[in-house]
Amino acid sequence: MRQATCWQMKNRAGIVGKHGLGLLIGRVHDALPAVRFQLVGHSFGARLVSFALAGLPDAQPSPVASVTLLQGAFSHFAFAKPLPFDASRSGALAGMLSRIDGPLVVCFSEHDGAVGTFYPLASVAARDDSAAANRALFRRGGMDANGAQGVKAVVRAIGRAGPGTSYPFVPHGVLNIDAAAVVRRGRPPMGAHSDIVHPELTWVVLAASGIVETN
Repeated sequence: MRQATCWQMKNRAGIVGKHGLGLLIGRVHDALPAVRFQLVGHSFGARLVSFALAGLPDAQPSPVASVTLLQGAFSHFAFAKPLPFDASRSGALAGMLSRIDGPLVVCFSEHDGAVGTFYPLASVAARDDSAAANRALFRRGGMDANGAQGVKAVVRAIGRAGPGTSYPFVPHGVLNIDAAAVVRRGRPPMGAHSDIVHPELTWVVLAASGIVETN
């Protein structure tokens, strides 16, 4: 029953992100322009904070300083422009990287059964072809299966938590972090989808936001 609600939850997360969180951030920015937001989301929450970018005012610099996605349950082609298999189309969030005054960081793991298996199967069942490619499951794959695709992302393995571990964050750029070494525990069918309580992931979030120094 939980899996059957996947598509409704996915769509709802996008709507709340764009028309709820995005507008709220815009209003706070109007009142307090010096405030910067560090957005972090897990599963459909990753879709929510990503779609909040579409609801932001087109301000420079953006009030959003970083976005970190943990086990993101939405299309890995969402930010692609154009889609790598159809130059006439783009992902739902194409162009939104310019609304991050810092990096987009995507942590993924091969041990995530929910996103790695059930998300693309649900996409096939819903006939969602917004991420179509040569292979049926890959073209509808989730962000946490292999990170953001079609955006010239840099890929790194997750490092240890604490000083000495740094990552190549680039403003308006995408860093995919393979977190399979730590995001690995969980029973079928969800697998390690919710195995996100690790100091290594906390360090990624803090480093991406600039709260800690990594040098």
